Amino acid sequence: MSHQILLPLAVLTIGLAASQHQDKVPCKMVDKEVLCQGLGLLQFPSVLPLDMEALDLSGNQLQSILASPLGFYTALRHLDLSTNEISFLQPGVFQALPHLEHLNLAHNRLAAGTALSAGGLGPLPHLISLDLSGNSLYSGLVERLLGEAPRLRTLSLAKNSLTRLTRHTFLGTPALERLDLHSNVLMDIEDGAFEALPRLAHLNLSRNSLTCISDFSLQQLRVLDLSCNSIEAFQTAPEVQAEYQLSWLDLHENKLLHFPDLATFPRLIYLNMSNNLIRLPSGPPQGSKGIHAPSEGWSALPLSNPRQNASTYPLSQLLNIDLSYNEIELVPDSFLEHLTSLRFLNLSRNCLQAFEARHSGSLPCLVLLDLSHNALEALELGPRALGSLRTLLLQENALQDLPPYTFASLASLQRLNLQGNRVSPCGGPGKHGPSGCVAFSGISSLRILNLVDNEMEILRAGAFLHTPLTELDLSANPGLDVATGALAGLEASLEVLALQGNGLAVLQVDLPCFSCLKQLNLAENRLSHLPAWTQAVSLEVLDLRNNSFSLLPGSAMGGLESSLRRLYLQGNPLSCCGNGWLAAQLHQGRVDVDDTQDLICRFGSQEEVSLSQVRPEDCEKGELKNVNLVIILTFTLVSAILLTTLATCCCVRRQKFSQQYKA
Repeated sequence: MSHQILLPLAVLTIGLAASQHQDKVPCKMVDKEVLCQGLGLLQFPSVLPLDMEALDLSGNQLQSILASPLGFYTALRHLDLSTNEISFLQPGVFQALPHLEHLNLAHNRLAAGTALSAGGLGPLPHLISLDLSGNSLYSGLVERLLGEAPRLRTLSLAKNSLTRLTRHTFLGTPALERLDLHSNVLMDIEDGAFEALPRLAHLNLSRNSLTCISDFSLQQLRVLDLSCNSIEAFQTAPEVQAEYQLSWLDLHENKLLHFPDLATFPRLIYLNMSNNLIRLPSGPPQGSKGIHAPSEGWSALPLSNPRQNASTYPLSQLLNIDLSYNEIELVPDSFLEHLTSLRFLNLSRNCLQAFEARHSGSLPCLVLLDLSHNALEALELGPRALGSLRTLLLQENALQDLPPYTFASLASLQRLNLQGNRVSPCGGPGKHGPSGCVAFSGISSLRILNLVDNEMEILRAGAFLHTPLTELDLSANPGLDVATGALAGLEASLEVLALQGNGLAVLQVDLPCFSCLKQLNLAENRLSHLPAWTQAVSLEVLDLRNNSFSLLPGSAMGGLESSLRRLYLQGNPLSCCGNGWLAAQLHQGRVDVDDTQDLICRFGSQEEVSLSQVRPEDCEKGELKNVNLVIILTFTLVSAILLTTLATCCCVRRQKFSQQYKA
């Protein structure tokens, strides 16, 4: 009888053990954090440590969240349920977690849920951060979904379908500090929609459908992102009593026609208004008086007010301003005059024809100035202006006939890009160059210089004396004549030199003397010989593509063996034989020659073959054929000479014989 009872009990015990084993999932556990992401789970796992504090169930296929078994894990503080298929939340499901602080429900299907109307997420008294992004939530549903969360500081409603915010949307979240609403369809924000959020400091409204910001009155806000909307005007509320705290404002990619009124933001340090339709005026409107002149956004420009402290001028604390991709034709002096803290100014891709910073001390902290891709014809820099400027970007303009010492006055300049202009360098110090040439000698701070595509005809001797450049690009100046000594003074500093596409047939530069040179670009010229590197140098990259090289003898390249790492040779009429140095480098793998399968060489006048397929015996046969050819030619020549001599002797004897016979 006892055996008959024990047998079913044993079967039941084995069945329970098997059931428990099936409930176990391959989750990773680190301290009190359980990681179950991306396991294809269809339901909430039932066997997990009861004392865990963090649970990651993201990237599964969960469809519903029930109070059981979730309610068993009362120690949970972090719960990540993002990227599932959740459409049902049991009412009050999160109330059983008294310590829950961080909840992530992003990228689910909450908008399709049937139980959201019955209490939504319910009261969340301890929750600090909540992510509801990517749930197709629409206006009206958010109010029902958000319950009482008195301690909530961070909320994300990004990537939903919200079209409107009302005065009731955020009533249950009075402690909110960060609110992310980017990538919705917001077209209307009701007056007072954010009045219930006195601590709101970061607000992201980017990528919506807003057309106007009027009566802006969020004095407590520090960061505001309004980028990628259709905003045509930005206006602050009149007669605001408290001081605005805004320090970061992004309005890029909108439809602003004028520089907005920012005079009420004394703490602003970052301003991005790129990709708009802004045209800064060239002078105050007629009849305007002082800084509060009405039209064309002039109240935002730091004009004159003699009673005002310099530190309280509008935008006087600004560090970074981006005005690129607008329609600005002229920047008034008054706009730059009081930007005393500015470090980065981007005016690229506008319609500027001239830029001036003439006043002593103008933009004293500016480190980077980008004026590229405009229509600049004039550039006037005062002798004591831009004292901290390190990078000046002027590429793709129409600069020509500049004052000779335009850049010599920039005491801190390190990088200068003049690509795509018509600038002609002068010669060395004390040498008179042609009218309109620019002096690049004696600029002790300059390290990087780009003079690509400037239609330069000659580079004169001593052009860079006492300017310790490390990078110099003189490419795309067809017909350029590089005079002897043009690069004198750079032997101990130059690391990168580019002379690509200049049509050079002879290189009048003693390259082996440049001891620090690491990269040399001589592509797309007509060179057939290089100076001999007989001693070890630092050159690592050598670009000789599309030239006229047939041989690279070891006598000229031997000094590169220890340093050269990459060699570009495509497009040269290389000889298959006689390039022993190159063949040795390839076979030993010491130099990487790009696309070696396409590196073509020739056997005399025969058709082209791949250099990688050439064998030593091929060259030996070729050499033997050449020897035989020389022997044949020599024999033929000697025979011809002997026959000619013999014929001449015969003719002479006949003449003598004829004369004797006549006599």
